[in-house]
Amino acid sequence: MTPRPGARRNRRPRPAGRVPGCSGVGAPGVRGWLVGNGADTLTVASLNVCCGLRNALPPLKERMAEVCAHIEGTDVDVLNLQEVWTPGLLALLRARLPSFPFLACGTGLSGRPAGGLAAFSRVPLGPAAYRSFRGTRARRGGVLHRAGAAANAALQGVLTYELTGLRTVVGTTHLTANRDGDWSPGNRHEALHLAQVRAVHRALRQARRPDIRLSVLAGDFNIPSSSGLYREILDGGGWRDPFAAADLPTFHAALLPDGARAYRVDYLLVHGDPERHPVTGTDRFLTEPVPTPSGPATHLSDHLGQLVRLRPPGAADD
Repeated sequence: MTPRPGARRNRRPRPAGRVPGCSGVGAPGVRGWLVGNGADTLTVASLNVCCGLRNALPPLKERMAEVCAHIEGTDVDVLNLQEVWTPGLLALLRARLPSFPFLACGTGLSGRPAGGLAAFSRVPLGPAAYRSFRGTRARRGGVLHRAGAAANAALQGVLTYELTGLRTVVGTTHLTANRDGDWSPGNRHEALHLAQVRAVHRALRQARRPDIRLSVLAGDFNIPSSSGLYREILDGGGWRDPFAAADLPTFHAALLPDGARAYRVDYLLVHGDPERHPVTGTDRFLTEPVPTPSGPATHLSDHLGQLVRLRPPGAADD
């Protein structure tokens, strides 16, 4: 489910808003894991939680309770979620993730998390900003398609935020879905996706202050790794893709129509000196059906989750 587009046009980045607890605010009396003080690994995860109307999965609240229980038992330090479209879902996630007291998100219509993007962290968070994709447009297709794409783009964007004391910036995003399933050159979503990918990279460059040493970009790009736009996702090779070698799908094939192919459309990318800040591990999670209170085992989202383990910047870094 996506909120209705707003009337105001503003393509400039704005600070993440004050949905209660947003923009780096922690829960009273709770401390996050200070990765920079002695730990040598930073674990960043990403998941599209599937908050849309068109799915055959169990009720969202039931699924998210199971997702949060799984995450609480892991070594994840920073969790990036997409399709957190409602204040109610945001509140549920906050309640179910007690060891993640720090939150970054922007304020959308009626208090909704802007772009459906929210980041939960055990690490204290610094400045955050949200940039909408408003103004990115499809260049092909009929009038209705182009109008619908423009309206949808206004609802989505990119969220950036800093990890306090770690000289690290994280970005999370969710690009417009290509429901045609056609990613061939010249497809009617190509220009729209290209504009959105470039907007993502502009936002990350603007968030990267001179003393930033590491950047992580996570999200649902809705562009397969086999697409000609994959090189744009890597910004011409500026970003490392730790999942490239395996290139496994990030969408559950069992939830697709018969004969449809699952692709890798979600990414967790890394920018920074590979010698000083190497990727020490990668993994996928929620890969198998999970028992739920209301019925048999089921997938908790239509997407699989991804996580990456990194060596974060330390006091010895220049």
